[in-house]
Amino acid sequence: MMPLISSLKLAKIVHKLMRNVTWPAMFVLMLLQAAMTYLLLLLAGEIELIAHPIQFIYYNMVVVSTVGFGDLSPVTDFGKLIVALWQIPSGLIVFAAFIGKTTQLFIDIARKNMNGSNDFSDLTDHILLLCWDEYSTKQIVQLILGDKKRQDRQILLCVTEDIKNPLPEIDDLLFAKLSTFSDVKELERIALKQAKRIIIDGKSDDETLSIALSIATFTDKSANITAHFFDETKAQLLKIHCPNIECSIDNSAQMMVRSMQDPGSSQVTERLLSTLNGATLYSCLVPELEQEISFGQLFDAFKHRYDMILLGFSKHKNGQDMHLNPSNEEKIGSHYHLHYIANERLDENDIDWQDIV
Repeated sequence: MMPLISSLKLAKIVHKLMRNVTWPAMFVLMLLQAAMTYLLLLLAGEIELIAHPIQFIYYNMVVVSTVGFGDLSPVTDFGKLIVALWQIPSGLIVFAAFIGKTTQLFIDIARKNMNGSNDFSDLTDHILLLCWDEYSTKQIVQLILGDKKRQDRQILLCVTEDIKNPLPEIDDLLFAKLSTFSDVKELERIALKQAKRIIIDGKSDDETLSIALSIATFTDKSANITAHFFDETKAQLLKIHCPNIECSIDNSAQMMVRSMQDPGSSQVTERLLSTLNGATLYSCLVPELEQEISFGQLFDAFKHRYDMILLGFSKHKNGQDMHLNPSNEEKIGSHYHLHYIANERLDENDIDWQDIV
């Protein structure tokens, strides 16, 4: 019983020591074990085992991993003693430590992915979802991924609640748990300045407003930022301080009235906003044009050449000056934002603008 207890204690001591060994130190240990083995085999005259570097590396790994193919082995008594008293014991310790440290590395990565403690400061051009809601966040992610021609942007869900990753089954979703959205270091950890798309959807309008105001000064000016509100006064307040943030307002009351007046309106709206089934609403930016194009000319070209229905345009990204169903004579210029219905997204590079002009 005593030898068993001693072996267990020794194993625990070795395991504890190896956990504290850094990766550079681990590789140094592996090199030292291999170098010492090489020198001892050289002294023993085991020329066949060390004749070629690749052959020695192969033989050493077969021994220390206890695979033991048997195709290479020492032939001298001194060589056999070296293998028995040095190569196998030292190799097993180093090899076991390497396997243990590698396993621990993957465990730590998985644990960080679950508890949200990873550093995402190297992300660029990604999508940030700020705040978690049990009912809406998963649907938001599904709608983003449902856009088949979307740019391949990484999605990062950021929360301040004490929760683990609520959507681990979605491979395209990363998870970060922050102490607060007002901490500059935390915002750097989620690469806020490099994000190109940001959705703010707090559990309350006050939380949404607070997050939006906290991050506004640290975001890229070209980023598309949207915040969802139930109270229009909170949305108006945010627009005063942060005009570059697009605010969406809960429209359930308007939808009920329109469905009463015009049956089927709710289904049309749902289809226009969903990327999961059939034609839906998209937007694109007009590139630099040599001359302006009339809305009627563009409408006809979009419909007949690209099977798109052009609804309107705005000069600003957030759509504050939206023109829906304008007259055919209305002029469309460079860098206007067009809104259209199509079966799939088409950006400005998919359209032959010179041919339309």
